[in-house]
Amino acid sequence: MNLPNKITILRTVLGPLFLITYLSGQVYISLMVLLFNLSGDILDGFLARKREEVTELGELLDPFVDFLFFIIVGLSFSLKGIKEINWFLIPLGFIILSFVLPSLKLKKFKTPHTKMKFLHTTCIYILTAMILLDIDFHFFFWITFTIFSIISF
Repeated sequence: MNLPNKITILRTVLGPLFLITYLSGQVYISLMVLLFNLSGDILDGFLARKREEVTELGELLDPFVDFLFFIIVGLSFSLKGIKEINWFLIPLGFIILSFVLPSLKLKKFKTPHTKMKFLHTTCIYILTAMILLDIDFHFFFWITFTIFSIISF
């Protein structure tokens, strides 16, 4: 297994760590976990391209780990009573379908919207940081929700 894929797999511990730190009231540590996840996401992709180690496994793992992390973030916020975050399940579901349906047709996993990843990834990281820092996120939530919904089609 190459280094970028190892970094991606290591990021799987960050979701549960976010959940534990957020629910225990350690907001700044949760923010650090969010930033570690972002850094790992950037680093694994950068290294895969730079070292020419892009693999089918990596193309499958990276979006899966991102999705898993933000499902756990949504669960964390939901458990704290932030109900709007549950609406992310709908566009996240659309995004997953946009990976799965073409893959079933091609009988090979393919990431169809990698250029748009930067837009929806940026939105969800900003939204998560806003919630963690107790900044009014409602307007930005609906912007992010709209972007996720449009991108998923």
